[in-house]
Amino acid sequence: MPLTAVSGRVRAHALPLVLVLGLVGSLAVFVAVAASYVDGGAVVDLDLRVESWVAANMPAWAEWLARPFTWAGGLFGITLVSAVAVIALERCLRRADSILVIVVAAGAFLLTAGLKQVYERARPDAGSAIRLPHSYSFPSGHAATGIAVFGVLALLAAERARTRHARGLWLVCGFSLGAAVGMSRVVLNVHFVSDVIAGFCVGLAWLCACLLVRELAAARRAA
Repeated sequence: MPLTAVSGRVRAHALPLVLVLGLVGSLAVFVAVAASYVDGGAVVDLDLRVESWVAANMPAWAEWLARPFTWAGGLFGITLVSAVAVIALERCLRRADSILVIVVAAGAFLLTAGLKQVYERARPDAGSAIRLPHSYSFPSGHAATGIAVFGVLALLAAERARTRHARGLWLVCGFSLGAAVGMSRVVLNVHFVSDVIAGFCVGLAWLCACLLVRELAAARRAA
């Protein structure tokens, strides 16, 4: 068997394993953070300390820097980004990828909306740079949709990149943008730290689940 074929087969088996590990790991961290919040443990103490520090010490320039990221991760921003991506993918005749973007974005939003109703956590009340949303706080929808949507867009772009350097750059930029969306919520004091961590876990777990289904479907078609 040619070495290239062996290498391709190894990668084909390694990617689903990585996705499973990402899914299980993200869910495990989410469960741990959620349990600590419910029990009122060290996570809650950290949340309150950070909330108080942000309210008293966060400089105005940092708050203004955070605003574009928090807008990009909001319902309007994510809808706009997803719509532009779907239109671009459709023009390139990449129907399956456009559906993937829609599923990732919609699923991340619905998952966090449902989980908020389960935990019913009030938002920080020490003072925020922007108006507090009326929804519950845990987990952060911005963090979940940011890491999921910008992550999947980065992955789709990396798949078409011609060099390893370009692939790595797409991935770093995409996931860094998603992380910045989540962190902006702490800077603006509209979410606790644990809300954002839990949101990252939800978004990453959902992204891994969607990509895993995609890989398994591709493997079945190839077989």
